[in-house]
Amino acid sequence: MLTATLSTLLGQPEVSAFLRGIVGRGRYANAYLFHGPHGVGKGTAALAFARAALCERVPGAAAADASPSLFDAAPTREITLGDDACGECRGCRMSGTLQHPDLKFLFPLSGEERSLEGTIEETLEELRKDPLFVFQYEKAASIRISQTRELIAELSYRPHTASRRVVVVRDCDRMREDQFSALLKSIEEPGASTLWVLTTARLARVPVTIRSRCQRVRFRPLPESLVRDVLVRQANVEEKSARMLAALAGGSLARALAMRHADPDMKSQRDAALQMLSPALERNPAQLVKAIQGVTAYGKAGRERLRMSLEFHQLWLRDALHLRYGAAPETLVNRDLVVVLQRLASQLDAAEIRRRLLVLEEALRAIDGNVSPDLTLFSTLARVAGDRLGEGAWPAHAAARWDV
Repeated sequence: MLTATLSTLLGQPEVSAFLRGIVGRGRYANAYLFHGPHGVGKGTAALAFARAALCERVPGAAAADASPSLFDAAPTREITLGDDACGECRGCRMSGTLQHPDLKFLFPLSGEERSLEGTIEETLEELRKDPLFVFQYEKAASIRISQTRELIAELSYRPHTASRRVVVVRDCDRMREDQFSALLKSIEEPGASTLWVLTTARLARVPVTIRSRCQRVRFRPLPESLVRDVLVRQANVEEKSARMLAALAGGSLARALAMRHADPDMKSQRDAALQMLSPALERNPAQLVKAIQGVTAYGKAGRERLRMSLEFHQLWLRDALHLRYGAAPETLVNRDLVVVLQRLASQLDAAEIRRRLLVLEEALRAIDGNVSPDLTLFSTLARVAGDRLGEGAWPAHAAARWDV
């Protein structure tokens, strides 16, 4: 059952206050577009906002505002209107299990058309059971045209039990252009009975025609300390692994949870990634190739594993920079290797750490394209170790800009 409310949103106090103000006044825009980095609570907030809008104890709700008929029993007490889902009324109970007839929830799907109904129900069941459920899609996953057709047909009718219908579209950037065009009229003029809530982590992929008709709500990356605490207290992750996952996640709780499910042994992954630097520093290309092939499984480990290997090196350099300029050892991500880090911090100045970080950042941008994992790691680690591969060649490497 969904228990998240607007008042309990993690790490988004401005968003929580803004949305509760809307619910408390009972005056909604036609559509809202929740945007921000992946995994920072946009989907959770959208469903919490929908639950609040469908609650029978908020301004504008049918159960609270409707006039009693001649046959209604006399009210025993005055209903106090709130600015969030109460969790007790019939509307909240139905929306908490995603079974409210006036709550429409669309999200990207993959697979064959004939099996979509089963896929949707399985996903919703997982979402009901697990409060930390993470939506993970295949590259080709999309919001299907059949979903939007059914939705448009239903929008022509009045809501079933509530005073309004709420449509939540998760990751709307995975819709086709013709779907956006079909929904445009409904989003622009939905009428008083329909409220749209769209979410996206890729704002540039949402057509301008849609963006201009929505009130935008911006979400920020979550604090690293908050992600770590959630992993320890709610996901039962060991403190050392939680600290590393939170640092790698870059403010995304969903990514931290996904990495934890993929491989809970973060220490072994970190050690394997850092060990690749030794043959690079020793100028031993044969051993470097061998180490890289072990980490990437001869290029079959996937881009996420390659990304994590590079990010482990970023965290390593971040800790060295912190130590060089007086940070306490207990603030480090790799505090179990503080002696090695102290030695590294004494050898590298800020300019050299910056140079290495820029090389790693260039590689992280490159792996989103069509690159070879093994060759990317070989080139990156060789340049981190000091080799200036390709310097002076055309086109010049962006990571050599400071070597003038």
